[in-house]
Formats: sequence, C-alpha cells, structure tokens
Amino acid sequence: MSTIAVLGGTGVQGGSVIKQLLNTSAWKPRALTRNINSEKAKALASLGIEVVAADVNDEASLVKAFEGVTAIFAVTTYWESVMTLGRDGAGEEELQQLKNIASAAQKTTTLAHFVMSSLPPSDKSSGGRLKVPHFDYKQKAVDWMKEATPELYAKTSQIWPGWYPTNLTTLPMVKFLEIPNTYGGYLFTQPSKPSSLLPIVGDIEHNFGVVVVGLLNAGQKAYGKIAVCVTDYLPMTQVVSVFEEVTGKRAAYAEISDETATKLYGVYGAEYAAQLRWSEAFPSWEQIDPENTISLDELQVKEKLIGFKDTLETLKEKIV
Repeated sequence: MSTIAVLGGTGVQGGSVIKQLLNTSAWKPRALTRNINSEKAKALASLGIEVVAADVNDEASLVKAFEGVTAIFAVTTYWESVMTLGRDGAGEEELQQLKNIASAAQKTTTLAHFVMSSLPPSDKSSGGRLKVPHFDYKQKAVDWMKEATPELYAKTSQIWPGWYPTNLTTLPMVKFLEIPNTYGGYLFTQPSKPSSLLPIVGDIEHNFGVVVVGLLNAGQKAYGKIAVCVTDYLPMTQVVSVFEEVTGKRAAYAEISDETATKLYGVYGAEYAAQLRWSEAFPSWEQIDPENTISLDELQVKEKLIGFKDTLETLKEKIV
C-alpha cells in the first residue's frame, strides 16, 4: 500500500480526498494539518488515519511530512488571507505557499505523483483583460514549477474544481435571500448575466476526492494533465429553477453590478465578481487548455459523480 500526503486533511478538499482514499486498497492517506489537536484532526486519528503537523508557509515542515510518500495532494489557503492582505496580496502568499510545497515535494525521492488543486488561468486566457487572483496565482505557481522544478512538474496533475453548491449554505454573497413582504419569495443576486453559465462542482465532499483518486489510478497517463471537476454548466436562471424545484419556494434572479458586489461584500465581492465575469467570457473550462485536459470519462469517474440537483436535495434544509 502506497502512502499519499494530503495537505488540508481537515478541510473540504483534503477531507474529500481522504474520504475516497479510505475506499481504496491501494492508498494509505497521511493527513497533513497545521493543528493536530483540532477536533477534526482527532476525528481522523480516531479512524486510524496518520495525522501529521505541517504548514504550507513552512517548507521545512513539509519536507518532513512528505518523507516516504508516493504521492502528494496539494491545496492552498488563498481565502484565509484575502481580507487582511487584499486580493493580490493573498495571491502572492498563495504563490509562495505553492513554491514551498513544490520545493519540498522535489526533495521527496520516493514521490511518483503530485496532484495539485488549481484553477484556470484567467489572465492568460483573456490576454490580460480579465484577472482573477485566486485563479491566476495558482497558474503562476504552475509556470514557476515548469522552470524551477521541472522534474516535479513532469509528474504533476491539476484538478480544477467548479463552484461549490455548499456556498449556498455558508456564504452571504451567494445565498438565496428571503425577501420581506413577498409572501415567501427568494432572490438570487449575483454579479453575472442571467444567461451566464455557472461551472458547478456538484457534491464537493464526494466528487472532488473521486476525481483525485481517478487521477492517481491513471498514473502516468495523468502526468501533465488537467481534470475539470465540474458536473453541470447551468445558466444563473436555471440555478434558480433547480432551487425552486428542490425547495418548493418561489425565487427569481437579479444581476448586480461588480461595484454593488464590492460595496456589499468588500474584497470578497470584488474577487467573486471578477470570477463570474471571466466565466461569462469563458463558459467551458474544458476548452481552456484542451490538449492537456483529461476527461472525466477517461478517468472512469463521470458516472460516480453527484450533480447539482441531487446535491441541492441534501442541502435544502440549510438553504431556506
């Protein structure tokens, strides 16, 4: 059984990876987390999972945590810093985190596969017109890896996860809002055209790990490849229709301006608006880098994924 180090083992993405790895006989997960005494870390340890302290801001801790592993799953923490450092400041920190991870991974002599959570290159794809820092700094790290750690890049796969339906339960700027004096009506307001397609990951807690395991199982066939973890591309108005169907509530869609999103939600709103405006111009992630994209069918995982409507069914008590 091969060992895979899973960064962010107590987080959404890392947790999904660990959950799916436990269903395989080929991989033993090593959960990496900053705080091994957290309740989530203790819960993993109670399942017999190896839990190791590591911090993406500390390369030395990563070198130690990666010892003896065959694979690494890497994820960073852009959103933790955006409020204090700003959009580009958080991006610069994320870039350094990925450099730390890659440098430590390069020193891991047993490593056969490096899987990193990333997102499309909005700046590059738009010719510099549309910049989304939490997309672009990940791709700056990929470009850096090509030059600084070419041996590591040669065995690297990327996974691009779409929009999380769970955002509807946790993020104020994404929630359906019940409007007073409408007799139970809801409004979905986003800085995006009604017809714009939203790339949706489906059930992130299930799907993400399924696709990562698919990449691991593909081995060398997945080297240098991108897996787009998206189950649905839906217009904003259809997102509302699915909400109505699942919850039985009346709802409508209203586009707000980028400026309004920023006034209401600050730096989070500005970054989210930039993301959605880029999606208007580039609705299909599979077409961003088609030569290097490996399909969900090729990974033999498409039929295992849970789509938007079924995901919303599991969340409906939390979104109304």
